[in-house]
Amino acid sequence: MREISVYLMAEETGNEETRRLYKKKIQRYVWALYNIGMGEWDSETYHGHTFAAYLNLYDFAKEPEVKQLAKAALDWMSAAAAVKYYRGGFGGPTKRDYGKSNVVYGASAARLFWLYFGDVTLVNPKPERDVIHVITSAYRPPQAVVKLARKQFQKPVEILASKPVYENWKPGGEDKPGYWETTFFGHTYQLGSLAGEFPDGDVGPFKLMAYNQQRGVDYFVANTGGNWVKPGKNQGDQVGQYRNLVLWLRPAKDRPFFFQLPKTAQAEIEDGIWFFKLEKTWLAIRSINLDAYTEVAIPNQKFAQLYSQEKTLKATTLGNSYAGFALEVGEEESHGNYEDFKQAVKKKSQLDLQEISIGKVQWIGSTGESLELTHNPKNDLPSLTRNGKDHDWSKHIDLYKAVNGNVPISLGWKTGNLRVEAGDLVFQH
Repeated sequence: MREISVYLMAEETGNEETRRLYKKKIQRYVWALYNIGMGEWDSETYHGHTFAAYLNLYDFAKEPEVKQLAKAALDWMSAAAAVKYYRGGFGGPTKRDYGKSNVVYGASAARLFWLYFGDVTLVNPKPERDVIHVITSAYRPPQAVVKLARKQFQKPVEILASKPVYENWKPGGEDKPGYWETTFFGHTYQLGSLAGEFPDGDVGPFKLMAYNQQRGVDYFVANTGGNWVKPGKNQGDQVGQYRNLVLWLRPAKDRPFFFQLPKTAQAEIEDGIWFFKLEKTWLAIRSINLDAYTEVAIPNQKFAQLYSQEKTLKATTLGNSYAGFALEVGEEESHGNYEDFKQAVKKKSQLDLQEISIGKVQWIGSTGESLELTHNPKNDLPSLTRNGKDHDWSKHIDLYKAVNGNVPISLGWKTGNLRVEAGDLVFQH
């Protein structure tokens, strides 16, 4: 944002030396977007602010090359926002997440990109001030990107993505990703999780958004520590995902798990399995060395008001080995109806804890697909076996890559070629 302001002022005042210097900075930033990603990736707070700055560059830069750089940045940022946007919600994982985004229009980014993407029934209660730039700008996102945001592509589909470290301009910052992301798009939900070698206090590591006709989406969010579901990729937390299956494991120390669900969710416990029924999406959770959950109040008044229509569940850890949970998500297209989903999970799913003492867990879902996670004691990047295939993190480097042939978005590591295909439209840059 600062670099855009300095460039435009230098151009306007004829300060050619400063203009050329900041043009180089902008060129490097746009190169990074298309080759390694954004350091402040998918921020629920700042993505829209950065976007607004580049709208100014697009509208007011005099040099054609700089205007084209601005458009390239806007196209990339629109596509990145479209992946995380769903019916007024802004999903995860996210960087620079301050804990306010786990409801429709909770994220600043959602309150800005809503003008482009729509697809929500509720009126935006607090439009971002940056929308003045959206309204007055000549820029519009490509229509394929709008259809991506509205999830008008063949589903289900799983996308593997990578994210850079925040200070990626420093030596070594361009060498490899800093985070590895998995997102699964069902017919009625999108589920995202994050893996990485180090803890990070302002990351939202896990979120599910599920279709809700009236609200737009419902959120299911989980994390550890604190007094409610707060942001933070906490030390020891290791998460693996394969499509609609998730494993979360950490040392069973005095660090409770917290879960956020809508108050409208129907909650049941059958055969020791936690079931939660949302409008069109169903959750089954097998706890791993967790005590029974209890509903707790959010002690912070501001957050309690923001999440007044949500409930927070707390589950404390048991024992001294490892604790966590295994999640399976179902819907009509995969399981028929809710009762069939419950029966399939109870009869067909299997959670193997025979090697839990060494941090190894296997989760076989009700449809036979599997996920195995081995906790890594050296850093926080777990070993995964996804449906029988060992996951190679060193090959999980593309910025966006679908794994089962349906490609709504793709962008390779250091290739610079962004492609979006949605709603029978294709955009390439």
